[in-house]
Amino acid sequence: MPSLDIMGVGKNFGSIHALKDITLNVDTPQCIGILGPNGAGKTTLLKIITNILKPSEGKILVNGINVNQNPTRALEKMGALVEQPEFYPYLTGRETMKFVARIKGMSLSRSYEEIEKLAKITGITEYLERRTGEYSRGMKQRLELAVSMIGDPEIIVLDEPTFGLDPRGMKEMRDILISLNEEKRRIILFSTHLISEAREVCDRVIIVDKGEIKFNEEISDLRGNKIRVKGNFKHLAKIDGAKEITTRGNEITVEMNPGATRNSILKELMEGGVEIDTVEGMDRMEEVYLSLVQ
Repeated sequence: MPSLDIMGVGKNFGSIHALKDITLNVDTPQCIGILGPNGAGKTTLLKIITNILKPSEGKILVNGINVNQNPTRALEKMGALVEQPEFYPYLTGRETMKFVARIKGMSLSRSYEEIEKLAKITGITEYLERRTGEYSRGMKQRLELAVSMIGDPEIIVLDEPTFGLDPRGMKEMRDILISLNEEKRRIILFSTHLISEAREVCDRVIIVDKGEIKFNEEISDLRGNKIRVKGNFKHLAKIDGAKEITTRGNEITVEMNPGATRNSILKELMEGGVEIDTVEGMDRMEEVYLSLVQ
């Protein structure tokens, strides 16, 4: 079972305290979102986890192995995409992946199998023979994700993997991450500044601001029991599944009783004469984030 222990990690750049006493334990396969504004310290933390930067204090253990003391062993089961991916522009996607696979000690035959498998997962099969200098930003992100997964790592570290992508590219990247997480075989740690992204992809969210962990909770604990409906109505009949109902203009906010479902509430609203235009689920994540991040 993979594990990651971040123990009292701090990082100073001169008089600037980029990270302050970061402590986190992960000992089960799950997807963890590190959420925070630009400059919060997210990338610095990921660089320390992957041994790109050394901590000013504290330590990182990967599967019980100290990253600073024995980086080769500690990181052999880790894949990473940190900051924006860059490749040798004269190499094709296939040559790039083969290069990394061989560095990781794979045989030639196994590297070919690995390239085909990961190219299919990340949607780059038809681009493998193109030079990476011709890749769009989105294709580079996909290739970097494929590279980070070579060797079937137990821990994958991703730094804003949807950064710079158009809406379609963002959705496709999220779908890949969701699919990987559904296997529940690895720890996926990825940073983002998008609340919606963390909500959609992750099992757990950590909010970082000014170099400190301000919040650490399971996504399931943030699920709300409210829905917001926009539509046309003259009056509202009694709704059995509602604990509280508030209206504002053409909006109806319903706090549901335990055991009630969105579908049952919507059915009661429509039976009561409400013409529904849109439905939106509500949770506490945005409220928590805005209350913690200055």
